[in-house]
Amino acid sequence: MVRGIFSFLIGIYAGIYLSQNYDVPRVDDPTALYQKIKDFADKHKK
Repeated sequence: MVRGIFSFLIGIYAGIYLSQNYDVPRVDDPTALYQKIKDFADKHKK
């Protein structure tokens, strides 16, 4: 359990560091992301 919490905190710290020091694009809201995935799948369907 402690190991999981430690990993989670390291992930949060890394995410904050990267977003502050690099030009990381924002993530789309879930509905827009779902629509992009659906469009991609429909486009590449055999």
